[in-house]
Amino acid sequence: TINGCFITMRSILRLRFLSSPYLISRFTPNSLPFTSSSSFPHALIEPTTSTIAATSLTQEELTQINLLIPRLCSSNHLKEVANLITTAFLTNPSLESISVSIFIHRLSLEPDLTQPMYFLNRLKYTPKTQSFLLPICKMLVSLYFRNREATKGLKIFHWVSRRDFPCPVDYGLCAILVNGFCKNDMVVEGLKVLRMMVVGNLKFGGEVRMWVYRSLLREARIKEAQELNEALKCVENGDKGNDEVVALLDSIISNWIE
Repeated sequence: TINGCFITMRSILRLRFLSSPYLISRFTPNSLPFTSSSSFPHALIEPTTSTIAATSLTQEELTQINLLIPRLCSSNHLKEVANLITTAFLTNPSLESISVSIFIHRLSLEPDLTQPMYFLNRLKYTPKTQSFLLPICKMLVSLYFRNREATKGLKIFHWVSRRDFPCPVDYGLCAILVNGFCKNDMVVEGLKVLRMMVVGNLKFGGEVRMWVYRSLLREARIKEAQELNEALKCVENGDKGNDEVVALLDSIISNWIE
């Protein structure tokens, strides 16, 4: 039965159950019940991560995991996929070796953030998987902006901005956020991300600076655009400190909101 398969998933260390072709065949879309993931016993939803050995998965195991992910996605068993990937991440595979992009694409199609945040929080609160958080956030946010769902990208930005976020936010994620917000006429949000970059001493570069500059011009904020652009150039050249730019950004954001 499907429940029996999940018992096997929970009890056998290092996902060795995945090497069984019989088990994989049980997860074909036609054989999965047409019910929500809540039909599984709650005790089986959370994997026992503390007992997973921190050794590498074999190529065969990775192959079987990658076969299982799209089958579970197509049958809407998204929590099970989240738990499967989180457990696989405990063995520290390369991100490219797991079919994460298939799952992230499926999550991006969800009408709300319930399932995406379940996965992100699983990674956040499992210390050995936190290194995968930023790459996955980048993938998810990029898809939201591509799908013109910038408000979901904003919610992810708020989430990574919290003090309890376990990873330092890097240039890559901030650049995606600034570009996405500016393209979606959410300039204030783009300015807030830029402020985060300046406070965090991240080198924003000319590309980010020009995205913000052009967005301010489109909003007829000519004075602010010129002042901020010059201030950011000075920071890039080492002629001005970050505190002055933060103060200028705070002033622009405050006046805009008022």
